Amino acid sequence: HQGDGGSGGGGGGHNHSHHHSRSDDEQQHPHQQQPPQQSSSSSASSSSPAQRVTIVPAPMVLGPPVPAVPIMTTPDPDCGIVNMTVLEGKRIGCFLLGGEMRLCLPQIFNNILMDFTVEQINRSIQELMIYLYNCTDQQLQEFKRANIIPETAKTCGLITRTNAERLCSSLLHQPAATASAAGSTGPGTSQSLKGGTVAGSGSFRVYHRCFGKCEGILTPELYSYDEPACIECCECRGLYSPQKFVCHQHEPQEIRTCHWGFDSSQWRLYIHVIDSDKNRDEHTQILQKIWNKEREIEQELAEYERELWIARRKVRNNASIAIGLGLGGRLLLGRMCKFF
Repeated sequence: HQGDGGSGGGGGGHNHSHHHSRSDDEQQHPHQQQPPQQSSSSSASSSSPAQRVTIVPAPMVLGPPVPAVPIMTTPDPDCGIVNMTVLEGKRIGCFLLGGEMRLCLPQIFNNILMDFTVEQINRSIQELMIYLYNCTDQQLQEFKRANIIPETAKTCGLITRTNAERLCSSLLHQPAATASAAGSTGPGTSQSLKGGTVAGSGSFRVYHRCFGKCEGILTPELYSYDEPACIECCECRGLYSPQKFVCHQHEPQEIRTCHWGFDSSQWRLYIHVIDSDKNRDEHTQILQKIWNKEREIEQELAEYERELWIARRKVRNNASIAIGLGLGGRLLLGRMCKFF
């Protein structure tokens, strides 16, 4: 949160009141001897004491200087718990600290932003005023034990989940001019595949206020779980899924704001039907139905992955038991041979 110059103005007003109260005392006691440091002022204008008052405004209190390059802040003393999260469809190692995940920065660079140069990534970090963290020695060892980073790694950067979403959005999901810099397709590709004009009879206007504000037109019939792009940006006409839309904006806004706890997968918390919509309640229910359907499918997929993981673990355990029995049988056979 930014500081302001309010305290500077307040300091000036206080000095003004103080000096005027002293002038009133001097008018009531004109023969009172003046302090030595004001003798020159007294001799210059002894007939009008009020003219001796000199108001010096207090210096304005400025905010902290803007860093010219991305900086690595002091590591958090707590280690946190090693976890895995999904960002842009990729599993990324992280620590849960202070109510928000701090993601492994090298994994993001290598698995998500691999089509961008280091200069492009650093430029985006500077524009968004993103602060990075260094792993502590304990966190570094935890990442190595979890096979998230190689054993030879000497250090590892961390980035909050919120800032990771901002960084990926600025590089991956902005208008085509930005995306083409890395040789990737822009949002116009989805729009052309779906027939160009997206607004239909059931379309309605929505907005979000994440990292600024953006408005779009949501067309429910375009949505499916496999191809969720259904919101057309009113400014660039790009077509986005609800999860990508909440990260989409055209100018770096709120770059001096401390963002915390953002998660684009919870997009229903951020997307709203505009207040002027005459059928706002009906369209809000449609938006909620899309959200509920997406959650149902994701829960089914999560349950399927869990069952698959259990089945694989049983296979590994059975194989270990078979190997153990085979080894025990050989040991028993060796003892029997020695006995005879």
